Amino acid sequence: MNSTDSLPPACAKLLHEKTRRKLTFAQIANHLSHDEVWTAALFYGRATPTLKDIHMLADLLNLSAETLEEDFKMAGPPLREVSIAGTTDPIVYPFHEAVALYGPAIRAVVVEKLGDGAVSAPSMKVRVEKVPRGKSSDVRLTIESKFVPYQSW
Repeated sequence: MNSTDSLPPACAKLLHEKTRRKLTFAQIANHLSHDEVWTAALFYGRATPTLKDIHMLADLLNLSAETLEEDFKMAGPPLREVSIAGTTDPIVYPFHEAVALYGPAIRAVVVEKLGDGAVSAPSMKVRVEKVPRGKSSDVRLTIESKFVPYQSW
């Protein structure tokens, strides 16, 4: 398995042409008027290009803009996952499980409603409520956080 096997097709094409043409991220970034780190993030599936970026890349790398645009569209917004060691605590563990189970769905809904960005953990507010259910109770958690759109630079 090589480093492009797990990348979206558009990113694999970009990396292939970058290597074939012996271009640096700095050179490509200069062409796009972006930072080289952001450009590298784009090539590794961690940033979202604009239509202008796609057309400029297609022109620079002699690729079909329409195919590249379709490849990025089919890939959807990049996943930006961080691996966190789990716990066996009976109160904390279900949160790890919920994110593992529902994380992709929650992410898809957030992206549909707000666009590509990040939910800010430092500004997060969490409310815990007891919800009576007959002889027992459930818990209602409300998580509210600042949404920060990803930007290119």
